[in-house]
Amino acid sequence: MRKFIPICVLIAAALAIAAFAQTANLGIFTDSGDVGGPARRGSAEFNAASGQYRITGSGANIWDKQDQFQFVWKEMTGNFAVTATLEFLGKGEDHRKAGIMFRQSLDADSPYGDFLIHGTGMPGLQWRPNKGESTNSFDMPYDGPGKYKIKLVRNGVGISSSLAKDGQPMKDMARTEVTFRGPVLVGLVVCAHNANNSETVIFSDVAIEALAATPAATKAPEALWSAGLHTQFAPVF
Repeated sequence: MRKFIPICVLIAAALAIAAFAQTANLGIFTDSGDVGGPARRGSAEFNAASGQYRITGSGANIWDKQDQFQFVWKEMTGNFAVTATLEFLGKGEDHRKAGIMFRQSLDADSPYGDFLIHGTGMPGLQWRPNKGESTNSFDMPYDGPGKYKIKLVRNGVGISSSLAKDGQPMKDMARTEVTFRGPVLVGLVVCAHNANNSETVIFSDVAIEALAATPAATKAPEALWSAGLHTQFAPVF
């Protein structure tokens, strides 16, 4: 006796696969899709001629215990540094977000670490150390929107960030720790900070560099802070 699968089940399955398996040309990345099931679908395009990514994302936020955003990623192991220059298109929510993320999985409550620029221009280092926990963050001084070059580095359990605005030299900013297990999803994110909106960001000069481990990977966050890391947060822009 034949068993027939309802068409609605097949459609739902196809949509779920599409959400996490957009395998068009994505440059140095392999996949793109929405995380957390935002009501408005996002998209990602890579222009091979210019080397730019045009990423559109919706979603309520990357924050607290659940995230919604558009993600362009590849799977990696070991230590690495990701660099990108980004600029928002048009006006939107003050706390729309875009940047670089390291994430354990595509679950909405996955552990992650990221370095994001808000719509106001405020940089922030965010991290969720364990699945289902609330997000931690450190927001940094800023003087308004612009074109930002950002860098996020994984070194063992350590995650560190660097930043430059409008062509100025890069400056080291903040560090924290997130323990990932096995491969990590590494890529670019865009979140509208409003479930009813979509935001578009242009990413350029995107690069991933494999790194060897260094002694800094064994330092705890407390040691980094007590070493005077907080003194780096002066208005430098």
